[in-house]
Amino acid sequence: VRPITGAELWRPGDRVMGMVAGGFAPSVVVDERQLTAVPADWSWETAGSVPLVFLTAYRALVELADVRPGEKVLVHAGAGGVGMAAIQLARHLGAEVFATASEPKWPVLRELGLPDDHIASSRDTGFADRFSAVGLDVVLNALSGEFVDASLQLLGPGGRFLEMGKTDLRPADTVPDGIRYEPFDLGWVDHDGIRRML
Repeated sequence: VRPITGAELWRPGDRVMGMVAGGFAPSVVVDERQLTAVPADWSWETAGSVPLVFLTAYRALVELADVRPGEKVLVHAGAGGVGMAAIQLARHLGAEVFATASEPKWPVLRELGLPDDHIASSRDTGFADRFSAVGLDVVLNALSGEFVDASLQLLGPGGRFLEMGKTDLRPADTVPDGIRYEPFDLGWVDHDGIRRML
């Protein structure tokens, strides 16, 4: 890192990671609030893989859904980058986690500690029947169409549906009563918000 005039958080040579637009380049200019220190025992590869996926999961589960111990969370596309981060974070928060993924990716979900009865396919809406009696509190969504409809039906009053895919946004009057439907994007978070999350 090479701070510009007025920078306060970092010194030349600090190892940093964070939310950097155009980060696949030999050098970038970024607001210092978008960065945090790389832990001493992390490789550059680990540092580069963490911010986007874990900040997305954190924004969804901590800041928007306010997940509490004992709540039940469904993570769609659980074997993807954000999905794996969300599963880890939700379990850390004390939630019971359910996830969907294509069947060849189920071993990834098992490695993350999910039992078979908490795993379903993301290729059809059978997850709705599989998890219908669970009483979900939160859905982290990355799917569209009939998958959104099926997911919304799994939430009861007070449920939170967090829309990260944004390919199939729903008007408020089509969302079942008592459910909070919230599309979100890290790009909508200001620099101070990113700094707080980091």
